[in-house]
Amino acid sequence: MTVAIGVVGAGNRGQAHADAYSEVDGADVAAVADIDEEAATALAAEHDASVYGDFRDMLDDADVDAVSVCVHNNLHRPVAEAAADAGAHIFTEKPVAATYADAKAMADAADAAGVEIGVQNYELFSAETTAARRLVDDGELGDPYYARGVFSRRRGRPYVDGYGTPGFVSKDSAGGGPVIDIGTYVLGQLLYLLGNAPVERVGGATFERTDDAYAEELIGENRETYATRLDESGYDVEDAGVGTAHLADGSVVELRAAWHMFLPDRPSVVAGSQGGLQLDPFEFYTTTGDYEATVSLDLDEYERRQGLIAGDGYQTAETNDQFAHWVDTVAGEAEDPVPTGELALNSMRIMEGIYLSQEAGRELTAEEIAERSASTAVEL
Repeated sequence: MTVAIGVVGAGNRGQAHADAYSEVDGADVAAVADIDEEAATALAAEHDASVYGDFRDMLDDADVDAVSVCVHNNLHRPVAEAAADAGAHIFTEKPVAATYADAKAMADAADAAGVEIGVQNYELFSAETTAARRLVDDGELGDPYYARGVFSRRRGRPYVDGYGTPGFVSKDSAGGGPVIDIGTYVLGQLLYLLGNAPVERVGGATFERTDDAYAEELIGENRETYATRLDESGYDVEDAGVGTAHLADGSVVELRAAWHMFLPDRPSVVAGSQGGLQLDPFEFYTTTGDYEATVSLDLDEYERRQGLIAGDGYQTAETNDQFAHWVDTVAGEAEDPVPTGELALNSMRIMEGIYLSQEAGRELTAEEIAERSASTAVEL
């Protein structure tokens, strides 16, 4: 079965999605839609696809099976709902949306239409996650009950520090900063390993210390460059956020996500009643024969061997590609589909819970988060 895919958004992410699909057997980039028709035309030409200036025209005319949503966060919901109405499966860039209210509406639309919704998260398909999930499923950790995830940059505000576009740092387009931009990778991965139990309550805090970070005594003569970029971008999101989520099964997840923090990054960890693990570099902790044991696993060799088994004995097959997995899911050929949409929705409740907890000055229940969450989707 060939899955015909329409890409909405011909920018950096749309290009990445289209290129990834071109490497997947059974996937065909059939159409590209963008209000910037010049960009859409250029991308479509690379993949022999049809061009549309309006994604709705693409849905009406192109007969696509699935849509990749590669626009800013606050545009995800209207594109996804239109795709669901057209009977097309939905795959969005991360995060699934800018608020829980919009993410839930997207999930409901997909459910009502009987289509799949998937969300990009490369961490769910990494060699480290594969190994960790195998250990969890085999009972090597006993009962997992705690996870800590960190995605922290020393200097890495999008656009301001030289990477990305201003849309990443504006609430109008992105909805938030590092908590939903990079925190979503970590939360999705850890919730997957813990079993993705429903959220019970969330507490957290966010920080914005931009002026102090760009003080002249820290950056010298470059201050004017950064000040200009801050002004041009309309920077109005957090620099860093931290939070703790209590899940319905008693497990706890901690998150630290930062574009700028004067602390080092740290490996994510998961602890269980009979063992624990660190994800990168990968280590497994347990006790054997009453000795404390720290075990290293050869992840590269495992992936190489699995690729050979899945391939023809000489050419290795890609065994952990998220786009191939998504195409197999849509085609009904995935043996054990990773529920990327469900993980993203649960992650979104935690991430917005951190923002809303900061505003409230206290922990919030899952019900309070849902009640306080409001749509920030842009009408198209």
